[in-house]
Amino acid sequence: MIYLQPLFAALALLLGGLRVAALDDARRARNFAFGVVAATALALGVTALVFRWIGGAELHAYGLTLLCSAEGWRESSPFVDLLVALLAVGLAPVVSHAPRTIAAILQVIALALGILAVDDPLALGGLWCAQLVVVTLELRRLSRTGAPPLAAGFLRYQGLAALCLLGGLYALQRGWTEEGVLALLVAIALREAVVPAHGWLTTLVEHAPLGLVVALVAPQTGVYVQLSVLHEHTGGELAHVFAAAAAVTGVIGALLGVVQTSARRAAGWLVISQTGLIAFGLENHSEVGFTGAMLGWQVMALSSSGFLMTIAALEARRGALSLQQPGGSFARTPRMAVAFLFLGFASVALPLTLGFVAEDLLVQGSVEEFPQVWLAVILSTALNGYTVMRCFFVLFSGTRRHIGEQDLSRREIAAVSVVMGVLLIGGLFPRVFLPSGAHAAGSVDAHAPAKTSDS
Repeated sequence: MIYLQPLFAALALLLGGLRVAALDDARRARNFAFGVVAATALALGVTALVFRWIGGAELHAYGLTLLCSAEGWRESSPFVDLLVALLAVGLAPVVSHAPRTIAAILQVIALALGILAVDDPLALGGLWCAQLVVVTLELRRLSRTGAPPLAAGFLRYQGLAALCLLGGLYALQRGWTEEGVLALLVAIALREAVVPAHGWLTTLVEHAPLGLVVALVAPQTGVYVQLSVLHEHTGGELAHVFAAAAAVTGVIGALLGVVQTSARRAAGWLVISQTGLIAFGLENHSEVGFTGAMLGWQVMALSSSGFLMTIAALEARRGALSLQQPGGSFARTPRMAVAFLFLGFASVALPLTLGFVAEDLLVQGSVEEFPQVWLAVILSTALNGYTVMRCFFVLFSGTRRHIGEQDLSRREIAAVSVVMGVLLIGGLFPRVFLPSGAHAAGSVDAHAPAKTSDS
């Protein structure tokens, strides 16, 4: 089965990436990429409204079933990925994002959209591996231009993740359920940076272009594997162990984020903490908790992308951002300050945003199923909120000196305004993102009794 909307969006971004890679000027490349992403998102929105009005169409060709529309998370996730791309290229500083890097961002997001377009496990595995190839090649290219050599360390973690993914998919096809589930959970843990498999992500956030990091991390391909492949098999002791490890990752990431002296590292631990909580929530078999995790997945993709890219934009204006002493002025960059604070708080359940709805549902659904670890959600959220507030006060207060940095440009304002508007509207009307419990899972019958095999 193939979903045509994310497939066409993926093709548009791939073609746009080819054009961007051929450009010499980074500003032209960024503007062109931003236009491609915005036009693709607009076209996808129009077609989604048309098919919602006339009803979804189903086509059959060459033995394949082609669907023109989808439901639940399959319907909203392509838009989320395109908004992530809008932030990643719209706020990408030209000093750290050459045309080849911007092209790689479009390619990685296009492959994420391709993953949403298919439900065949082998195709999913191939697209997962293709993402890793694109990122590795770009990291190697950057190292030849003087950037830190990051490709080898990244490949050690993610190469193992790819092997576990492919091995797990093969095992499930052969009927070796327990072994397949174990291999897939290891792959997801590596991809989602569950402690102690987190080292690759903190290193990338600290040294790599943040637009490339956002493109790889924000769509959370590991979450898609949990939804589309593991939903029939998880449950029992192994799933609870994985959920506990993910919850512990949420707490550890939040604790370490509090003590960082670099804005990049603090943001990296915030992302690790949030992804851990989402991985924990997706092993929740109550309808309420699962729905909260689903909403949290999309909120985290948008808010963390905006938070990281706002840091990238601020860093391009001021240089390396230290958290050791206040060194900013809210009055000089008020739009950037508001976007930074809003997007950071949206990721940690700011009231009236979609994140607040997601967090509330996740806590409600976790109390009964995970009585020992559900408090981790509350503790992590509180600590992450402190990290966001600390970063805000240090980076946007403490001095009246001005080194000439500009506030957000019109392009940057457009990108963050769209995302902030989505998070606010989603907080008021969360069914826009996830219509209802079981319906929200789309093709995944997530809330049926789990098939357990002690795995």
